[in-house]
Amino acid sequence: MPALESRVPTDRSARYLRQFRTHAEAMASPRGDRVHAGNPRATGEIHLRVEGTDTRTTAHFAPWGHCTLTAEPEALVVRIDATDAAALHRIRDILTRDLARFGGGSLTVDWRDPD
Repeated sequence: MPALESRVPTDRSARYLRQFRTHAEAMASPRGDRVHAGNPRATGEIHLRVEGTDTRTTAHFAPWGHCTLTAEPEALVVRIDATDAAALHRIRDILTRDLARFGGGSLTVDWRDPD
């Protein structure tokens, strides 16, 4: 199963995690199909389910895979586990775009293979 991780340096990790969870929950709602409607990589039959706490949130992008965000004191840790390389890139692109928007350009998301 392909995977990627990013450790995003920030002292506001809990804030960005909550913002992501709220956004993902909106995408998972019945009206959420409009959220990424303009993104050709996000088309198709995708079912999103979100679960989380104030320190950890997981978004399941069925059938692509899932991502987990963990708020640490000095970083937001993001991990993607996907069914294949194409799904990995789709989830990566969605997360990268969303985090860039949430951070107003101040967040640096550098993806790497997990150790």
